[in-house]
Amino acid sequence: MSIKPNIEITDDGTATLRHPVFGDTYHSLHGAVAEAEHVYIQNGLAMVHGPKARILEIGFGSGLNAWLSLLYGADNSLPIEYCALELYPIDIHIAETLNYTDSPLFMSLHTTPWETPQQITPLFRLTKYASDLTAEMQPWTNMDFDIIYFDAFAPDTQPEMWSNEIFTRLYTCLIPGGALVTYSAKGIVKQALRETGFIVKRLPGAPGKHHMLRAEKHLIQP
Repeated sequence: MSIKPNIEITDDGTATLRHPVFGDTYHSLHGAVAEAEHVYIQNGLAMVHGPKARILEIGFGSGLNAWLSLLYGADNSLPIEYCALELYPIDIHIAETLNYTDSPLFMSLHTTPWETPQQITPLFRLTKYASDLTAEMQPWTNMDFDIIYFDAFAPDTQPEMWSNEIFTRLYTCLIPGGALVTYSAKGIVKQALRETGFIVKRLPGAPGKHHMLRAEKHLIQP
């Protein structure tokens, strides 16, 4: 069932959404596009070196991260296999009011069917799952990914999403040398990632934030 979050304009002039139940925003109020570009594109997708990129996004939300990834793939002739999980899909009419682009391709990210792969462009293939990350036996758990965009709501809002159990499951989905990137650099997040086996790197954060995290899987497994 879709939800109708409230729209707010962030400091860079782009929109974000505020969840009607959690009360948390989907992106940084210091700049929605600025944060997504910095965390997920510059420190995530742009660091994938291979003939294609396989991405798992935790929190499809407004579709902004998927949209920016589609644009990056087009600009760099990079085929992208994009898998996104979202337990609370937003209402289509809300997606239509977001000010990220006038391209009909953006809306196709929202209107395309769930649970089945869809070729959005010749270089961008999207599969969306309306599922709970904490549930067992999901199709994506048998896939291999180069990068994980971990864009769940903040640890104080959804602490169950930032647990060792969740990060262990995600660790197994990454290829050796793959990485998880996230906007949060809280101590409990760093600790959980390290205990899971990740090599955790604290990097400069997006505008308005001191740090972000890039957690890498060992290239050679012990």
